[in-house]
Amino acid sequence: MAAHYDFTSDSDNLYATLPGSSAMEFVPQNMTPMKSNLSPEREVAGCHPTRWIYELLNNDFTVCDLFERARQLTPDDSRLWEHTHRLVMNGNQSFMDRSSKLISALCLDCHFHFVFKMKWDENHSYSLCNSTSACWPLPDDRFPWHHLVWVGSDTDASIAQDNSKYYPLLARENFVCSAPPCTFQVTLEVSQPRMAREWTQILLDYEGNRKQLEIERLENPERFEDAKDEWTLQAPLNLNTYLKNQLESTPETTRSISKRNKRFCVTFGTRSFPMFRGLEFDEKIEMSNSYDDGSFTPSPPSPPEGPNNSTELGTYRAYIEDVRAEVQSLIHRGTRQPEPPSFMTDVLYADLGCVEVTGVDIAPYVKTERYKLLGVLPGQSREIVTSAYRRQWDLMPSRRRDLVMSLMAIAHDSQDDYLSDYAIAQSSLFESQEQAPHIIDEDNEILQSLAYLGLKPPNRHGADDVIQAFRQKLAKAPGEASTARNVLMTLAQGSNDDMYQAKLLMETDTKMSLDTARAILGVDSGSDDGVVAVQAARDKVLAAKTREEKEVLLDALDSIAEHTSSHVVKHSVMELRHAYGTYGAGAMTDKNKNCPVDFTLPVGLDNIGNTCYLNSLLQYLYTVEPVREVVLGFDEYALGLNDDYIEKRRIGGNKMQMDRGEAVVARAFAQELAKLFQTLKTSDKSATRPSQRLANAVLLSTHTLLSSAKNQADVKDGSDVPPPPGPPPKTQVESEADDDTAATDVTMLDTPATDTDSISSSQTLIDADGVAITSKGPKRTAVLDVAVSETKSEEQTAHVEAKDTNMSDTESSDVDQKVLTALEHQKRSSGTDQQDVEEVMGSIINRLQAAIRPSSIDESTGIQLEKIMETFFVTTVNYTKKFDDSKYQQEISFDRALTAFPAPEGPCSLYDALGRNFDQQILAESKLSRYTAIKTLPPILHILIQRTQSTGSKNGNAVVIPETLYLDRYMDKNHSSPAFKSRVEDWVITDRIADIKSQLAKIESNPPYLGLLESGGQQSKETLGAGAIDADLEAPVEIGLGEENWDFDGPVDDDFVLISNQSKDAGVSWPPLPIRDVRETHESILQMMQDELKMHQDNLSTRLEGEKEIAYRLHAVICHRGHLTSGHYWVWIRDFQDGVWRWYNDADVKENKDTEEVLKTLSNGGEPYFLCYVRDEDKDKYVSVPKRDVPEPVQVEEPAPAAPELPGSPPGLVADEAPADIDERMDDDLVEIEAPVKDRTSGCEEPSLLD
Repeated sequence: MAAHYDFTSDSDNLYATLPGSSAMEFVPQNMTPMKSNLSPEREVAGCHPTRWIYELLNNDFTVCDLFERARQLTPDDSRLWEHTHRLVMNGNQSFMDRSSKLISALCLDCHFHFVFKMKWDENHSYSLCNSTSACWPLPDDRFPWHHLVWVGSDTDASIAQDNSKYYPLLARENFVCSAPPCTFQVTLEVSQPRMAREWTQILLDYEGNRKQLEIERLENPERFEDAKDEWTLQAPLNLNTYLKNQLESTPETTRSISKRNKRFCVTFGTRSFPMFRGLEFDEKIEMSNSYDDGSFTPSPPSPPEGPNNSTELGTYRAYIEDVRAEVQSLIHRGTRQPEPPSFMTDVLYADLGCVEVTGVDIAPYVKTERYKLLGVLPGQSREIVTSAYRRQWDLMPSRRRDLVMSLMAIAHDSQDDYLSDYAIAQSSLFESQEQAPHIIDEDNEILQSLAYLGLKPPNRHGADDVIQAFRQKLAKAPGEASTARNVLMTLAQGSNDDMYQAKLLMETDTKMSLDTARAILGVDSGSDDGVVAVQAARDKVLAAKTREEKEVLLDALDSIAEHTSSHVVKHSVMELRHAYGTYGAGAMTDKNKNCPVDFTLPVGLDNIGNTCYLNSLLQYLYTVEPVREVVLGFDEYALGLNDDYIEKRRIGGNKMQMDRGEAVVARAFAQELAKLFQTLKTSDKSATRPSQRLANAVLLSTHTLLSSAKNQADVKDGSDVPPPPGPPPKTQVESEADDDTAATDVTMLDTPATDTDSISSSQTLIDADGVAITSKGPKRTAVLDVAVSETKSEEQTAHVEAKDTNMSDTESSDVDQKVLTALEHQKRSSGTDQQDVEEVMGSIINRLQAAIRPSSIDESTGIQLEKIMETFFVTTVNYTKKFDDSKYQQEISFDRALTAFPAPEGPCSLYDALGRNFDQQILAESKLSRYTAIKTLPPILHILIQRTQSTGSKNGNAVVIPETLYLDRYMDKNHSSPAFKSRVEDWVITDRIADIKSQLAKIESNPPYLGLLESGGQQSKETLGAGAIDADLEAPVEIGLGEENWDFDGPVDDDFVLISNQSKDAGVSWPPLPIRDVRETHESILQMMQDELKMHQDNLSTRLEGEKEIAYRLHAVICHRGHLTSGHYWVWIRDFQDGVWRWYNDADVKENKDTEEVLKTLSNGGEPYFLCYVRDEDKDKYVSVPKRDVPEPVQVEEPAPAAPELPGSPPGLVADEAPADIDERMDDDLVEIEAPVKDRTSGCEEPSLLD
């Protein structure tokens, strides 16, 4: 009987969507280096782990060509690859740790060895596929089972390098799980048998042994009188015992094997001598009466040194273990069969998170194409089938029709009504699907954007439909306008249709279109009556619950006033803003323009569309003397736009080359920055507005500007910036920034970072001394991230002529015009392209470097130096040393900033945060130790507090920021010096402090297990709560990773005592001992840990007390409140000359003279993000806050125009005339939300410093 569903329900509607097209929660895309080989251009099928194991054991991978290559490499015996492998555990080589597992096995029949190297990202272990998340129907954001995909084989050269007698590697195949959040991967290594075929023939030559025994009895009847016939069958048993003894012995306990031993003569004899020599037994030859009375002595292998005391592959010990395992396989298959071995397939199924399908070997459909294509086995559940179907859908877009057909056929095979209904729905949906020509991106971000707007995937909606959905969203939730605009921007970026993009981009502007404004207020588009719009706005504002909703509604009414040129509506907007205490972009400026300007305060910067992070950086850079010198004296430093000058210019430590477009953008940026700096000095306003041209030059890559210049030149962006090369505007554009209580202005969707956003450059240089040099600055934008070319300059100083040349070349002129035009008109995504203030700082520094010519060239490295690089770049040395090496390898880097990492739990000092970057790290798996040191320091030092965690969340733990930072402890030291030895000791103490803190953080004040212990363990599991049960369920499955259980050894003269596995219940049961003083013991141990922690902290503090010669003073702190993808930035800047701290929050500037209070505020939360220090002795030389020019007073005449009364307004209020006291009444009616900041402020209100 068929099942029936309600497709409008939350679960059943999953039937009505194709894979990847349903609305779902955000799914992280966790990548690994191996997983990055899953590229869209390479369509490769994967499979469920159960299918993967089946194909492995039966030598028949659907995609991987391992067994075809193996057959070609072993042409003498193709039968090796025609049987089903029976795998058993091998030796002491398997182990497991927190992020990896290794299983060593061999086939009982063919003796080929299989090593499974499983690995995952420990930081994303919670995102691994887990079968407990299975449900029906299966949504797109559930990943119950791994889906293994072959991502390639190691090269022949790599395999040849690792191939040896001890590890005759045949192939190495790599597989990854394709589930987006899962980082699980498997490397399968197949190696050939360790024993030569001749050795096996000797061990199994029972007839030859029988004849040898007959000969010995005839020639030496007395000596072989007690010889037994069963000796002829015991060669494998005896060799197994020899090898066991060898593995367990030491040089002092090794026992030799006499060549004249009666048993040895029968079972091995002279024909076996090559085998023992191959096993590297020490041979002793002692000839006596034509007989060799010598011996073979096993060479004791080195103790195991792998993880968890496991045996490392490729060592002599591993080789002996492998030979012994093959010998034991012979014993099992021989005439004397002891207790059978434990096959390890159950372990493999458990580790891959699946279960074996019984009877699959006789299933008639197992090798049919439909099961291969979906990567499943007959008889598997509908949840597994749909999970594999969804993974294959992503992996093979070109075969989706075949996948749907295979799903239909498998559903028919299974006779599962639920699966059949699902398959039918999928087939129907697929047949009706139409691909839109302008959509190029169907990833999760697009799907989330569609779901937000209430549109069904796939994205085949036209621009008008999307805009209509956007307007409906704003009408229902006006407070989400910022998010809705970013969603619209995401959809625009996911298209390659110019018209589609242009339409959507026009709607992202904060200045609404007339249709959008009307839609928000619910006004009929055919109505031009302003009274209707005003009344609709009044009603909706009255019903609005939040300040944001009221602001958007009044912004909509304001837009109607502007589009219809209605003074009546405009004054109604002013009235409503005043009545409800909300001030939009234009109203805020109107409100402040009559307030007296405090010329002792710096000029604020208006937010021009999610640019709070840019404003913070511009205010900071304005206080840096070298930056002001370069910008305001640009003609003296400018790089000429001659193509030859541009070709020779190399940027930064990587000596990056730039193209003409980048040079033009850099010059335009420097010129715009100069205009802004001039305005900051001469403005008579409380705040000014940075030009859109300046913001675009920083926030958009040159590639973006060039590629969109042809489309965006005709798209109005709403800013009043004159085209270049005109002068700066004479009048200030009205501020769009609201008061700081509504300043959370950077709302972003998860935008994938470009490949140019890496924390460091991958390019490496080599200096004259052979030391690797890299430029490892924190994240760079795409401004100058191009290929590195070698510098051909041979002069130490290169003064490039700054005189511009006339552009006679048509192509150069075209590039210049395209870039400059795009700077004027290109739309930004309201901040979503730049999520990180450090990236923007990198963009600014890169632009400034690209705009100026070098002042000198380093003779040894060819690096071109200039004032910007000399001011900000720090040189670090990365040291790496293998465990068995005596000397460090070093790599020199040029960094824009140092990186500090907050503690995973709780607060920490800035020294501790920096220590996580500089202190020694032990990489046990790679057998490496590494640390970083500072080689040279710039006068101004930037420190990025890296709050981005691998989990995709923000680390909000406080970092205690010192006013003076001493960097002596991080400076480079000679490795043979006492100072370095002292640093090594400091590292040991620091590690111990970190260990104790980590343990203390895990200790609860009153842990529940104390009650269990006090009760003698009699409490039931249920009394511990669900958490304890869940923990048990999630514990890893323990497997026998020790030596395999083969309970047989040969009957040699010196017998060995073998211990077989005993039942855990065997033996005498003793009553449990009473447990006393549990809580006292707990408190005592806790106090001991705290005492030890304090002792080490005091010791470390004393040791570092003398290292205070290299002092840097805190100059500025850029802060961020919010999440990784949204929030608001502001900056604190210290004026050393005036002895005051200033807080810049877009248009607002405030002062605080209490340094202690400022530092306490900064050190008590997770808001500080980017620290700016200046060398203490040079602070007056490198940083200062310029004083403003005080303008002459200007007389303003009072206008008195006449106009009709405003409809619906108080008597006497007329159009074109606001009440004379409207500004004063607006001020009087304001409600102070938070405590005001002391001292002075630039505006009429005093919002809290914490906003």
